[in-house]
Amino acid sequence: MVKWKKNIPEGTRDILFQDCADKKFIENTLRKIYVDRGFLEVITPTLEFYDVFDGEEQGIEQEKLYKLFDNHGRILTVRPDITIPIARLSGTKLRDSYYPLRFCYCENVFRANENLNGKRNEFTQSGVEIIGSADLKADIELIALAVKALRETGIENFKIELGHAEFFKGIVQGLPLDDDDKEKIRGYIENKNYGSLGNMLMEKEDILEKKDIEILNLFPSLFGDVSVINKARKYTNNKKSEEALNSLEYMYIRLKEMGLSQYIYMDLGMVHHLDYYTGLIFRGYIEGAGDDVLYGGRYDNLVSNFGVDVPATGFAIDVDGILEVLNKQNRLKHINVNADYIVHCAVELFNVANNISDKIVQSGSKCELSLFTDTQDTIEYAEKKKIKNIIFVNSHEEILLYDTASKVIKKFEAEFII
Repeated sequence: MVKWKKNIPEGTRDILFQDCADKKFIENTLRKIYVDRGFLEVITPTLEFYDVFDGEEQGIEQEKLYKLFDNHGRILTVRPDITIPIARLSGTKLRDSYYPLRFCYCENVFRANENLNGKRNEFTQSGVEIIGSADLKADIELIALAVKALRETGIENFKIELGHAEFFKGIVQGLPLDDDDKEKIRGYIENKNYGSLGNMLMEKEDILEKKDIEILNLFPSLFGDVSVINKARKYTNNKKSEEALNSLEYMYIRLKEMGLSQYIYMDLGMVHHLDYYTGLIFRGYIEGAGDDVLYGGRYDNLVSNFGVDVPATGFAIDVDGILEVLNKQNRLKHINVNADYIVHCAVELFNVANNISDKIVQSGSKCELSLFTDTQDTIEYAEKKKIKNIIFVNSHEEILLYDTASKVIKKFEAEFII
């Protein structure tokens, strides 16, 4: 039998030292952006009941859920998402709160990706949710906040693509097609599969009108700058789709007034998870990253699954995806993870050494205590760890400062070391 105790599961990783510090820096940067804009941080359980994520309108494929049983035989799942637990929280513990509720979070999520293709089964989501506001100002604020978040982390050359769930729904709602055929069409459009979409529509020529075939064939190409909206209007003759286009145009105008138009593009072929999204859908893409690193939109029906019928909108950022891009672009603002000082002493002088270490830390530097007996061992350790300063506590009166770079040693009184 194969033993796995020295391995970790596929799709997971150990994060060490500098990488860990870099990731925490990104997380803290994002957290500050959210909190400064009035969002309150929440932490939901890593384990949730399976029922929380059960249903087509939840937006997550059931085969991607990790499932297990508790000691009562109830099915649990390791959370694959944070938005749905926040919807549960809003509909239960916070159901009588004053709206809108503004949440932020930064937590690990878990999804079982059979064919990993570079994807991880455990990754970190950082994001925000606004519960209880149907106003377009909420959507505009989130898009602007998403742009700010990407810029503040050091990302350049990115774009936010906007779509609208109601545009596609308006086009297909009156077509003489069953739900299976509509889902096939949606899938072809989502994957921009021109060939398969065209072949299917040719097979339906006897029941579909020419104008319907034209707009459906056009869907995969309806992406680019804001002119896409006017292009789509020429083929749109239903109120739902027209209102969706008007909403996108209005948001673009407001974002342009905010000086953000250079980041904004349209993708009317963004038609995924239409049982989940009810209005605006948006995705963030970075040059150098294969997949989207930011995703969000409006999901006005989600919270009603938990007992309160209120609108909602939000977005999530893939922190690990951001880090990968910054690493590739060599744009990470590396934080020094090593100590600035190390204090060496005999065990009898540990109290003196500890007091010195405390003073160094209070001054804003990092300091560790040497666990070696021999001074040469401490010097070798400091050089390997790239610790610049060694403090040798030889007695209460004699304290020396050694510079590992210049090899210069000086005598100092304790109070002058900091």
